[in-house]
Amino acid sequence: MKKINSLLFIALMSLIFGCAPARFVEPLNKNEWSIGGNFGGPLLDLNAPIPIPLSAVEIGYGLDSNLTVFGAVHTTAALFGNVQMDGGVTYQFIEQDKYLPNISTSPSFNFIYNFENGTGKVWPIIDLNAWWNYGKRKSYFYVGVNNYFELSAMNADEQPIRQHWILNPQFGHLLKDKRERWQFTSEIKWLSPVNDNSYAFVPYNTLGTRGALGFYVGFRWILGKKN
Repeated sequence: MKKINSLLFIALMSLIFGCAPARFVEPLNKNEWSIGGNFGGPLLDLNAPIPIPLSAVEIGYGLDSNLTVFGAVHTTAALFGNVQMDGGVTYQFIEQDKYLPNISTSPSFNFIYNFENGTGKVWPIIDLNAWWNYGKRKSYFYVGVNNYFELSAMNADEQPIRQHWILNPQFGHLLKDKRERWQFTSEIKWLSPVNDNSYAFVPYNTLGTRGALGFYVGFRWILGKKN
């Protein structure tokens, strides 16, 4: 029962709250590799905003200057006896022109599986982000929306699922070091803002009574970068 409950809990977090920040807003350069990780999740209102400690490790590779493939393993899920991972690509289709931003899209998936009871789920995801590079290091701010899609007709309680498309607005910043070999990320995401959480058992920190706010931090180490 503990394994089943843990699977349902993390699956719910994956579906309703998009339990990861944007993986790659700006693609890597061609033939670059990166490894990194992130920490954070929905904020709980416990006399202070405290993020649920969700974590993951990630890897990315630049197939071209405007196309990056990536994957991640969710380490918190593993502590509950589950395998959870996400993966996809980031494609940049518009370049910045003064104040007009760069724009990219990231189709991906989120998958979770429990070996003990043999249950699993997968969710398609599409991110759309705009970002503005600034300074010599080309750090950037970004704004976008994370789109989660629920494919199942019924939830864990055998009740019909009415919301199959979940939008999560996001805003973040990526800081590059002088040699552009390290990247440090921070992101705020408004998770499922169309859902009323007035009757939620978990005390989420949010704007009004809609959805929950999420906060994430992360880092990347860039490999294969030319000086």
